[in-house]
Amino acid sequence: MADGTAGMKDEAEMTPIQNMRGVGPALARHLRAHGVATVEELAAIDDGDLCRIPGIGERRAAVLKRVALMEEETVAEPGPDANSADDEKTKSSSVQAADQDRSPSASELEMKARLAEAEAARLAAEIKAAKAEAKAAKAKRKAAVLAEEFAEARIKAKQKAKKVKAKAKKAIEKEKAKAKAILDAKAAEKKKKRK
Repeated sequence: MADGTAGMKDEAEMTPIQNMRGVGPALARHLRAHGVATVEELAAIDDGDLCRIPGIGERRAAVLKRVALMEEETVAEPGPDANSADDEKTKSSSVQAADQDRSPSASELEMKARLAEAEAARLAAEIKAAKAEAKAAKAKRKAAVLAEEFAEARIKAKQKAKKVKAKAKKAIEKEKAKAKAILDAKAAEKKKKRK
């Protein structure tokens, strides 16, 4: 270590962000553009700050942070007396071995993140379907109310038509009776004149 402080690394000892599992060239460039150039910086960054980087959501931030912390723990220095050349060789070989052992965990975390995204998408689809069902049920109830109102209006219209028809029939009968009375009166007058 450059300053002899336990747990602190100088720039040369830090792991470049592109060397972290699950970080491709595009993501590495994106993170560097937002001030995160090493695995150690990623492990130390506040979760909220990481989420605020465009294109990094809560789930992705959580996965990146976990992998960075795992890598940082695996690559952590063994102690303050690790300055000898032998210790550096041991550290380098243990880092390589840890990289090989760690890769399933990193991919497992990535898989868990993808599963979480798929689960979120499934839940969103279920919510959307439930809303559509509720909307359809509401439309069905509205249609039933309209059909009932239409049926009532039809019954009222038939009743009204029946009343109008009955009234018209009475009026016609009345007019016929008047016409008959007039014709009968004329016929009686003619008879009188003949006598």
